[in-house]
Amino acid sequence: MVNFMKVRFLSLTMLVLFFSLTTVQAGLFDDRYPSARIMGMGGSGVATATGVWASYYNPAVLSEMNNIALGSAYQRLFNQSFFKNYFGAGVYPLPQKYGALSLSVQYFGVENEGESLSSEITVALSHGFYLLKDIHSSLAFGYSIKAYNWNLANSVQGLELGSATIMGVDVGFQASVYSRTFIGVYFMNINAPQVGEFAKHDLPQRITAGISYRPYDGVTTSLDFNRLLGSQETEVWGGAEFQTLDFLFFRFGGTTNPNRFSFGVGFLVEKFKIDYGMRTHSELGETHLIGLMYQL
Repeated sequence: MVNFMKVRFLSLTMLVLFFSLTTVQAGLFDDRYPSARIMGMGGSGVATATGVWASYYNPAVLSEMNNIALGSAYQRLFNQSFFKNYFGAGVYPLPQKYGALSLSVQYFGVENEGESLSSEITVALSHGFYLLKDIHSSLAFGYSIKAYNWNLANSVQGLELGSATIMGVDVGFQASVYSRTFIGVYFMNINAPQVGEFAKHDLPQRITAGISYRPYDGVTTSLDFNRLLGSQETEVWGGAEFQTLDFLFFRFGGTTNPNRFSFGVGFLVEKFKIDYGMRTHSELGETHLIGLMYQL
């Protein structure tokens, strides 16, 4: 029985290391986003109004926030119970032309029978503000300063695998025309952070550019182009949202590389918004995401 538990522990540990270190495209501190609304729209959020979750997609979008907002979310990645993924964020608008500040926290862990095998915690302080704004157009800039902490459990032999904390910096821009067409650009980890004491591993650097169009009230369409530095493929994320009633929203979308489909639904109850999103995967299980947002 003891040998069986050791083998199982070692297998899960190797699985963690495989997901975290050997694949740049889906590795450490990457590809985990908190907005169930944006997931339902295929993940395309670089130019779309993302509310309290703006810092995860494009901190420049924080410039649109005029009210205090709080949010929390839970993601069940690939429908696997041993993955634990939680998000929290708050937005505080600053006076006049100074935009808005955001503080966000993410926890991602791999657990087995109550024991943590690996944990990732990301804390980000973000700021977005308008560079120019008139009745016809606007241009906003935003940035995030992030602290990444990665902690591994002890090995089967009792060796300490250690922990590390590194810093990352993101920047983004958003432009709008007649409050109908929005264009966004986002650069993730422009400072090229690395983790590891002896063998250095690059944290993912992503460039995202996209457009969002609102032909009329209640309808939003969006399209993003994503590229991880070092990758030869560009991912395309796109989707749409329809407000069918004052309190009810439906979304659908899809991505390429890999091909995935998504849908979602949202409910607006006074100052609370509840969103659910689901995304398929061609080889792994589907991912579920549910979020709650409160805005004054």
